[in-house]
Amino acid sequence: MATLKYEKHITRDCYSIPKDDKQQIYSTRQLPDWGGGNFSIDCGLIQTPHAMIEHPHKHEFDQYLCFFGTNEKDLKDFGAHIEISLGEEAEKHIVDSPTVVHVAAGLIHGPVVWVRVDRPILFVDVAATNEYHRAPMEK
Repeated sequence: MATLKYEKHITRDCYSIPKDDKQQIYSTRQLPDWGGGNFSIDCGLIQTPHAMIEHPHKHEFDQYLCFFGTNEKDLKDFGAHIEISLGEEAEKHIVDSPTVVHVAAGLIHGPVVWVRVDRPILFVDVAATNEYHRAPMEK
């Protein structure tokens, strides 16, 4: 079959094989050159309370953490309580409704703790990079 002219703009290789019994997710982080190398995404349904990020860290790129409910009849119906700390002061923010958090390059963030999950939450992590890595904070 012939390659289409704009095929390079489409990927169907957007599934990440789980490691260490982690949840299955959609992801492009395993494709470092796709999209010009300045974009990556992880996406999955969160169904249980847990600490997603245990320690504060920062990145050299912008990141967007998206938290969306899954009630198709009422998109404002969220059903979870998440705590995310931002800045050097570890200012705690509560996510209990559909929310997008812009984590600017260099902004310290974490921990991110899913305290209560009443029903699945769609979590989408968009990063303006092709090489996702965390810079841990010195203690």
